[in-house]
Amino acid sequence: MDYIRGWAYQQLLLEQRLAVKREMINGGSASDEFNANQDRLLLLEHHHVYTLGRGADEDNFTFLDNIENGMELRKKLSRKSKGLDSCRLESNRLIWMPDLSIYEQVNSFHPPPAVFAPNGVPIYRIERGGEVTYHGPSQLVVYPMLDLSAVDHFNKDLHWFLRCIEEVIIRVLYEYGINGVRDDINTGVWVGKNKIAAVGLSSARWITTHGFALNVDPDRGITSIANELSSNPPSLQEIATVVLDKFGDVFQSSLQPSEHLI
Repeated sequence: MDYIRGWAYQQLLLEQRLAVKREMINGGSASDEFNANQDRLLLLEHHHVYTLGRGADEDNFTFLDNIENGMELRKKLSRKSKGLDSCRLESNRLIWMPDLSIYEQVNSFHPPPAVFAPNGVPIYRIERGGEVTYHGPSQLVVYPMLDLSAVDHFNKDLHWFLRCIEEVIIRVLYEYGINGVRDDINTGVWVGKNKIAAVGLSSARWITTHGFALNVDPDRGITSIANELSSNPPSLQEIATVVLDKFGDVFQSSLQPSEHLI
């Protein structure tokens, strides 16, 4: 799935859920015919894309120094840039319309124009924490959309949530005999000194968005499950099944299959 579509699904599901919660707080009937007010776990595989989190510095894209309109493109990627001239994916570009399905709304979304890296991969700035992250084929991207305020065994603490996400990844890797570890300074999960999974999170009223990307078998010379195993690497679908199992264990949750996003 294109990254833009995955991002739009998250934002619309979030807005739908926030609307139901606002209605409940204001004493409304809160009819939840679309099951909006429930936790979700989105498991996706994206096309090639680079995303810039809140901590990413656009000045690190040195290729912009060598092209004619590099300064203009750098401004589009700036942390300060917003609006129609920006490459920022902003939630206010999406408006939840109750009369339309989320699928219809995603299809009608017109994203801002991207800046393209020399290899042709689009670059966008987004609202999650973290630095620059690559997504692409044979990488499992997982977006937990949990209400940390709604369940007794959850904590309203994003640091706790981050550590739980890292624990899920570590347990998945252990299933294949790979020793994944945390870093004292940086987020994510590492094998030795190399990152095998990136983590970047965001939340609104304690409902989480974004998540983690686990390198299964991307053809980019980066640390991955396939590279760590000498033979017979698992498929993306196999890894997804293990992720669901370990996620349920760590978050003490029972997971049920839901709709496919297209």
